[in-house]
Amino acid sequence: MRILAADDDPTMGVMFRAVLGAPVFELHYVADGLAAMQAYLAEGPFDLVLLDVEMPGMSGLQVAASIRRDQPALPIVLLTGREDADFQLALADLSAHHLAKPVDWGVLAKHLQALVTVG
Repeated sequence: MRILAADDDPTMGVMFRAVLGAPVFELHYVADGLAAMQAYLAEGPFDLVLLDVEMPGMSGLQVAASIRRDQPALPIVLLTGREDADFQLALADLSAHHLAKPVDWGVLAKHLQALVTVG
C-alpha cells in the first residue's frame, strides 16, 4: 500500500517510518504541506494520504482540498487534536477521515489498511 504522509513534527516522521514500513507499506514521508502537494503530483498515485492539519506552507486541509478535487475517492486521513465545529465541517466537506493526536501507534497500520480495503 502506497502512503503519502505529511507532518512537520520530525518525531512523527520517525514514528511513521517505524510503524508504516515494508513489506506492507511503501511510505513517502514529507515534512510540510507544499512538499505533500509536490509529492502527490510527482510521485503518485498513492493508495492513501495521511496529513497533519497544521503545517507550514499549506495546511493539511488545503492539501486535502486540492487532492480531493483531483481524486474524489482517495482515502484521506487528517491528524489533529482539533475537535471544533469548523474542523468537523471541513472534515465532512472533504469526505476525509480523522485520527486524533496523540496517535495510537498500536492500531494505526490496521486502521489505514481497513480504510483502503473499504474505500
